[in-house]
Amino acid sequence: MVGEIIANPEQLASSSLQTNAGYSGNLTTSRAIAQAGKTNLLDLLFLTSASVTSPADAEKQLLEYMADNGDLLTSGVRVVVADEVYLNNNPLQPQWEKIQTAIALVRQHLPNVSVGVTVSPYATFGTFGKPNTLEFIKKTIALVDWVATDPYWFGDAATIPDLHAWSRDFHVLAKHTKPSVETWFIAQAFQFPQWDKVVFNQFIAEQLGYAEQYDHVLFFGWQFVSELDESTAGIHFSVDTRQLYKKYLK
Repeated sequence: MVGEIIANPEQLASSSLQTNAGYSGNLTTSRAIAQAGKTNLLDLLFLTSASVTSPADAEKQLLEYMADNGDLLTSGVRVVVADEVYLNNNPLQPQWEKIQTAIALVRQHLPNVSVGVTVSPYATFGTFGKPNTLEFIKKTIALVDWVATDPYWFGDAATIPDLHAWSRDFHVLAKHTKPSVETWFIAQAFQFPQWDKVVFNQFIAEQLGYAEQYDHVLFFGWQFVSELDESTAGIHFSVDTRQLYKKYLK
């Protein structure tokens, strides 16, 4: 499958990417994705948010979500319960316990959905990297049905070798940890104007090559860039950069 992270139904209709899946934190958009016959990746990140204070609180919120959105929770739909796991300076064990609780609750109340998480390579190196983070990531993969990774580059040339190594190896690591796990590569589709364009193009070309080994691809930044400036979106790429994505364009 090929998917796109989008903000609203208009972006679903206007996308220049060939997609048969979509993710949105907006429920109206999720319904539009379903109505368009595409596979939904639903946002259940509230289960592991900082505002959740106990397993009972998480369960209460999940039951409320189910009551309000049962039409979206069809058999086999994918739900994400934690984003960029362990990418902060909080102790790893409490994060692991919260993720375990979220997964167990989904298994209990939504046994027909496919539960997953996303992983950032920056959780394992640099400012947020801790020596044993990878072991917690592996323990998490062992509990889920699918896992996505988002090796975004933020303009620092020194990080490129680590990001390429991560993208090259993560699919193998995930399958070795749990052979049945489904892997998603979240492809970068945003670019800051101050970045070296030649370096960016070389980085993206290699990254999209690594994406080929994953089960599915999900694009972030083509139209929706969340907290980033709208001008960074892939729809504004120059012709030569856009050409790198030609396999996925309409």
